Amino acid sequence: MLTPFSISLVPKSLKNRIAGVILILLSLLVSSNSYIQPGHTKSKAAIQHKNEPKPRMFLITVIDSYDDTIGRRCETDMEDILFAFEELSDWLDVKMENPKIISGDKFSKAGVNDAIDNWLRSQRPTKIDIVVFYYSGHGFRYPGDASEYPRMWLKTNTDRNTSTTNLRMEQDIYDRIIKMGAGVNIVLSDCCNTSVVGETAAFDEINVPIRKRVSHKKPEEDDSTDDIDNADRLFIPPHPLSILATAAGRDEFAGGKTETGGFFTNYLLDALDQCIFESKLDPTWQSIFEYVDENAGYWARSAPCPTAKHNEQGRCVQMVKFKVEDGD
Repeated sequence: MLTPFSISLVPKSLKNRIAGVILILLSLLVSSNSYIQPGHTKSKAAIQHKNEPKPRMFLITVIDSYDDTIGRRCETDMEDILFAFEELSDWLDVKMENPKIISGDKFSKAGVNDAIDNWLRSQRPTKIDIVVFYYSGHGFRYPGDASEYPRMWLKTNTDRNTSTTNLRMEQDIYDRIIKMGAGVNIVLSDCCNTSVVGETAAFDEINVPIRKRVSHKKPEEDDSTDDIDNADRLFIPPHPLSILATAAGRDEFAGGKTETGGFFTNYLLDALDQCIFESKLDPTWQSIFEYVDENAGYWARSAPCPTAKHNEQGRCVQMVKFKVEDGD
């Protein structure tokens, strides 16, 4: 009659050998195979192993720098965005690939399509990577557009026809980018969202505070990790994250000045500073866009908007439109 095997019947010397083998196998398994969300060697942050790939950041900027009315303002936006995300990539210990800058003679619908379909696709983004798309220029919408988000007007010297030079921020940019496979996708546009393309309001005489570009020194290994953790929460979350945000809602102008850039961009970067480097804002995208909405909207009301959405006093109404989609 068979009886159940008992470990007590195994000689003590053999037991010790078995235990040793098991411990060795477990240590090898943990050190070589387990996937850990890339991060930093700080407390409360995940540890990146030597054999794991380093996260990458891909930045596409589309800038209407030649425009007669807002070109210089768009250039300010571009400089601020490039400075901010280059600094963020260093702070996050993320490898930033050379940004794809579409401006000047390269500014076109074909240039944007090539950046997404060829350049970005060739980079083969993975779930540990970050993709940022940023547009500063003229935006508009057709009366029948279902999306709350605008179209980019990607005019050129030879083609200013809106029907042949537009791309929709939601369907043509956001929906396409999130299919590329990156873990974090951020699509931003600082542009108007009205049915009249190319029209602007007079904001240049308004005394808006100018945000300075400030380099922040990364903390030493034994310093406080709150700022590192805040950056991780925003840009290296433990789950997939996709964000679509634009400066203005349906039928609204997007305000800005040459010196400050667009109000949306100015206060977006200010909010990131306050979240990451100053711990004055909760490190959530909801808090960030609420801050941008409040401050950009305040300065937008400084100018009259006779043709776009306005309040009872005839002043511009500008409300940030955004959505944050995350999941397992």
